[in-house]
Amino acid sequence: MRFSLTISIYLIKTILPYFVLSWLLLSVILFVQQASRFSDIFFSVNIPASLVWQLSLALIPNVIAFTCPMAVLVGVIIGLTKMQGDSELIAIRAAGVGNFQISIPILVLGILLSFFAFFINLKGVPFAAAIVRQVALQTAIYKLESPIEPGVFNTEVAGFTIYVKDGDIAEGTWKNIFIFNEDEKTRTVRLITSTNGRIDYADQLTELVLENAVSSTFTTDSSGEKFVSESIGEVRYAVKTRRGELIEKLSSTEITPDELGLSQLAEYAKSKDGRERTEAQILWQRRIILSITPLIFCLLGTALILRFSRKGRGFGIFAALLILISYYLLAFLGEQLARTERFSVFAGSLIPIAFSLLAVFWFNLSGKLGSLTVWVKKLTNLFPKKIFKSSKSKTGKFLDLSTGLRDFDIVINLLKYYLLTLSFLSSVFIIFTAFELWKFAGTIDNGIVLLLQYLFYLLPFIYIQLAPSAAMVCTLATYVIKSRQNEIVTWTSAGQSVYRLLLPCLLFMLLLGFLNWQIQERILPQSNQLQDRYRNQIRSRGAQAVDKGKFWVANDKRIFSFELGKNASDNENRVTNLNIYEFADDKTRLQTLYRIPAAVWEKDRINFIGNYERIDLSEGMIRAESMSGGSLAEVSNPFLEVRKKPSHLNIRETRQQAASSESEIEKRSFEVALEKKYTTLFLPFVIALFTAPFALSLNRKGKIVTIAYAVGLWLLFMGVTSIFDQFGLNGLLSPAFAVWSPLMLFSMFGIYLLAKVKT
Repeated sequence: MRFSLTISIYLIKTILPYFVLSWLLLSVILFVQQASRFSDIFFSVNIPASLVWQLSLALIPNVIAFTCPMAVLVGVIIGLTKMQGDSELIAIRAAGVGNFQISIPILVLGILLSFFAFFINLKGVPFAAAIVRQVALQTAIYKLESPIEPGVFNTEVAGFTIYVKDGDIAEGTWKNIFIFNEDEKTRTVRLITSTNGRIDYADQLTELVLENAVSSTFTTDSSGEKFVSESIGEVRYAVKTRRGELIEKLSSTEITPDELGLSQLAEYAKSKDGRERTEAQILWQRRIILSITPLIFCLLGTALILRFSRKGRGFGIFAALLILISYYLLAFLGEQLARTERFSVFAGSLIPIAFSLLAVFWFNLSGKLGSLTVWVKKLTNLFPKKIFKSSKSKTGKFLDLSTGLRDFDIVINLLKYYLLTLSFLSSVFIIFTAFELWKFAGTIDNGIVLLLQYLFYLLPFIYIQLAPSAAMVCTLATYVIKSRQNEIVTWTSAGQSVYRLLLPCLLFMLLLGFLNWQIQERILPQSNQLQDRYRNQIRSRGAQAVDKGKFWVANDKRIFSFELGKNASDNENRVTNLNIYEFADDKTRLQTLYRIPAAVWEKDRINFIGNYERIDLSEGMIRAESMSGGSLAEVSNPFLEVRKKPSHLNIRETRQQAASSESEIEKRSFEVALEKKYTTLFLPFVIALFTAPFALSLNRKGKIVTIAYAVGLWLLFMGVTSIFDQFGLNGLLSPAFAVWSPLMLFSMFGIYLLAKVKT
């Protein structure tokens, strides 16, 4: 056997394109997943752009440190599988280069990537964690100091709830202001309404400056009723906010374990006892394991492929998926055994490495998996032979009415690559999410069950997020491979038009869009509510997340304050302690107050449960009366405001929320979300419209250039879509134009490519 530098370089060149493609694809997807946790920062117009860029850069180290091992495994397995399928490994062995010499350059690549991963885990991850904490605290201060946003109830000012109907955010001036203040000791409520006003900040004090103010005061004590309404003109309120508290927290030297380097983390673990010490040791070991995982995956992937005969690329993706799931499940097992003190932290961290090395040893030193082949034959003998025999070609009515064997072949390939891509990306998404939450779930009773429930209800969200990327990858893979195997040339030579060859793909994508739309409308809203609930419960160390406190909602002439009932999760239309403040036509003077113990919204009205109190104020007179079983007309459900996330709503509810929102920023957010929900039905079709002809145009390009172009197209589509979404959220473009413009642009690009394709 001999060593060849030329062959070694060729091996690396074959692996690198798949490695780079996988790394970019996985990193972008996981970056989007991480960025969604900070959507309130990314989508806020009041946050400086410098903080947004700091947060974006801070999310990168943790993502690339996690995706590097996965990407190198995919690159090694798919690259070697491709060489195996093209008989290149056979030719290399015939030249006297053995498996050991083939493995050397791949191991060198693994060592270099392990050094890179070690540096990222040593310096990048702790530094990024510190930046994320600083950005979060600075954002809280900016939100507190920013002018109050019109249309949003602000509770940041201690003791006051402030609502502004209209205003100029840039100037900080308000119109039609509502201020609520309740003194729990004296059980006195004071409502102040004003036509104009502003808020001034001075050091630790905040001054509320109001003009033409009207004050309404009443008691909530059942022993007696007092209600006073008076015009007070200009008024200033000085109250202390939490700004000083946040600044003190920002400047404190307290550092979390995630922000510590390896040496500092080891010292931190020594200074702690019990569970805190175990968690710090697990975090230290995790960083080390993630650092050497690229080398482990290079060994494992190389040994696996070199022991198999000719296999397709689908086998490579399936093998990479199986290895990833097994490896990280073993890592979870080791950490959990360390937490239960059945194993030491060091021994638990070695479990995935030990099993991987055993697998490498078995692949290299065992036979050609002969025993496995024997068992496969025994299993196939248990079934009728007809199951495994391909049926003869027939020209029956079914095939006559269908689109033909050629179209079945294209659809089957699209479906195969779609499911493989979706399975792989979903597994990576789930593994990353599980690693993120394992430090919480692993320390509580029933934590594993909670985590599994959370991941189960997360699946629809993952699917909808990854479906566009999977559709693009499967379209590229299908037509690029068929073009390189000269199937496209054969079909066109037989008289088939290229447009006819694209038809099954476009029809498949229309069907896929309809499926995605059904999942979005029928499954996703409920599953997102449940997965958010389980996630909050896990992060709060098992405490049941309960919505409590007072909620505020406003519409044209009414302001509602209420609390959720005990069974709010079962009946979102039912509330308790409902107060309804109804204003006159000028929207500044309080006209009627309803105080209702319990109520429920049904169809087009709010029905009051039990006795309630109505207080009318008109012409200087105050009239209070107790009533029973009343109702109030209200076309839309105001209590839906407690679940205002677009991901918790279907199209009808999102449209209703956008129409009823008083905040301009919130309205734009819901309108953008509404348009994106509409695009779900057509998105796969648009992706196929420009991806399929683009794939056909790459038939004469080199393999590396083809992959580079494919990655570039995917990143370009993701980038343009994200930029236009931001334009819509920031009000630079209308929501409909911002959401649909990228689809129209790429559709025209696809039509142009179709016109250039030789038919």
